[in-house]
Amino acid sequence: MISTIIEKFTTGVPMSLLTRRRNPEWIGCIDFGTALSKLALVRRKPRSQLSNSDIVALPIGRREGAGARHPYLLPSVVYATDQAVMFGEEAQTAALRGAAGRQAFVSPKQYLSTHEPEDLDEQLDPSIDPIGKYTPRELLALFLAHLLVQAGRAAPVAGVSWPVPLRIARPAWGAERAVAGEATLKSLVLQAFTLADALGDRLSTLKGVPHKDARSALSRIMANERLRDPNGFRGVFELSNGNASVLEATAVAAGSIRETGRRVVAVADIGAGTSDFAAFMTGLPGRDVLGEIEGSSQILREAGDHLDMLLTRHILHKEGIDPDDPAGRAAARGLRRNQRAIKEALFASGVINVDIGDDTATLTLKEFLADARVQSFVQRLRTRFHETLRTAVECARQYPQPNGYRTTPVEILLTGGGHALPMVKELASNPPIEWVYADAAPELPTGPIPEDLRAVRRQLAVAIGGAVRDLPRETVPVHL
Repeated sequence: MISTIIEKFTTGVPMSLLTRRRNPEWIGCIDFGTALSKLALVRRKPRSQLSNSDIVALPIGRREGAGARHPYLLPSVVYATDQAVMFGEEAQTAALRGAAGRQAFVSPKQYLSTHEPEDLDEQLDPSIDPIGKYTPRELLALFLAHLLVQAGRAAPVAGVSWPVPLRIARPAWGAERAVAGEATLKSLVLQAFTLADALGDRLSTLKGVPHKDARSALSRIMANERLRDPNGFRGVFELSNGNASVLEATAVAAGSIRETGRRVVAVADIGAGTSDFAAFMTGLPGRDVLGEIEGSSQILREAGDHLDMLLTRHILHKEGIDPDDPAGRAAARGLRRNQRAIKEALFASGVINVDIGDDTATLTLKEFLADARVQSFVQRLRTRFHETLRTAVECARQYPQPNGYRTTPVEILLTGGGHALPMVKELASNPPIEWVYADAAPELPTGPIPEDLRAVRRQLAVAIGGAVRDLPRETVPVHL
């Protein structure tokens, strides 16, 4: 039936990626991250039975003829030159070297979490789209198509099937946006699969997709209303309660918390765009149960990117540079282009020298952390986490260990790209509520794991957990 309603978008070539039968033995999850995107596959098995061979992260950041800072992490960046559209690591590099006044389309996930649905079809600023032909929706679909092509290349090398039923880790929507956001995500994935068929390996070339080819495919595909109706394409998505999307903190819990007897785990997933918190309780010994504690979910729409912005502002203020003055615009633009790399270097070494035009500024981590705006951000982070932790502790108080003599411990699990930031680590080292705490880390299945994968395990926690067969459910009412 599906094949009868699908048109041929390229001459004589059907949309094979949409019509191809999915391998039901695996589930995949796209973590469409604000800064970095990831994709993992997990065998369809009970959580307690998973082993290393059942969990496969795909190296979607790796491309022939180019290096990648980490093969499992794909920079969520699109960059339009005068000739082509580029993606990932190459787009990031090209943006840094690009002409003055030219910007990359960065943090595309933010459009899904902070912009109104109609904004997706508005024209982009000329600094991002020099040819004036693209909308945010189209660049989002092209980026996802690039990700899917990368997955199709990586899966055979990893020894797993492709394509498989997919979930998508969703942005931090409010309740009023959830329905429209879910529909938008599904339609973007359907459009991306079709673009992947139409453009194929051109989506993975280092020079990018020529505008002529990209526009030709987009004009045929994005206008097709059938691709906005996910009900016509069974098997593409792995649905839970009718949804293909999963909250990031919930995904972390599904992949990171194993059955080890009763305990409560408070998850803090700190990404680039949002900080997501939630608490979960495991079942009694011998029962593989994971429940999300009602009322524990909290979201702060500030995270690593906000800290990047504060760092640029701090440097400009320290050096007396006005970013709105013509004399200061070039320096401000250069800092913004490199702010994430500057932040990473500062937190790694504690002191750095930053080139600003012909001058060099010295910056220490201690003085940056003392900045009033940074302290305000830290307080907001801690306050939001406090709400989740308060619910977790109350749950632990109400559900003691079966013997009645021991307190149910609360574990604090830090994941995401910002898990190692000092203000994030302090959430676990200095909890704002007194209780019995235990150390927590993403629990790996038994057996060896490659070091390059272990190094980014916390960043892959959402993609891996989102692909686990059984997601946590809200099963534990807690009355404060």
